[in-house]
Amino acid sequence: MERDEGAWLQVLLPIRPNGSKGWIKAADVTLAETSYRVEIDREAFTFKVYDGDRAVRTGKVATGEAGTPTPPGRYFFTELVKPADEGGAYGAYAFGLSGFSPVLKSFAGGPGQLAIHGTNKPSAIGRRVSHGCVRISNDDITWMAKNLAIGTPVVVKG
Repeated sequence: MERDEGAWLQVLLPIRPNGSKGWIKAADVTLAETSYRVEIDREAFTFKVYDGDRAVRTGKVATGEAGTPTPPGRYFFTELVKPADEGGAYGAYAFGLSGFSPVLKSFAGGPGQLAIHGTNKPSAIGRRVSHGCVRISNDDITWMAKNLAIGTPVVVKG
């Protein structure tokens, strides 16, 4: 939630352009809180999961190539998917993000939505190799899937 105006709440929207905000009726939703957040540093190729002010998990990431960059911004997890083939390109799990590629209007049959997901090529972590998604190890994405909820904030910096 961005702002609370009593009967109305301003929220980030999972639509284009990234960073879009809108107003919803407070009476139409049930609010939940989390002390967790994920921070991605595109330049250092790292992630940190925070519980309040304390880092509880850190690791390396792969980000988007020059032509299909991972855009900086504030996002949140919108869904969690367990791919049928854990040995596939998306690894053990994939969290959909509320943001979209600034370049790709569609990708693999979808709307060019960003994600944080595992990988079947762990040697590529630490480089710019994706179409905009953030790739992490299968161990790290499995930990996230077990510990982080839909709605968890994600900040992409750098």
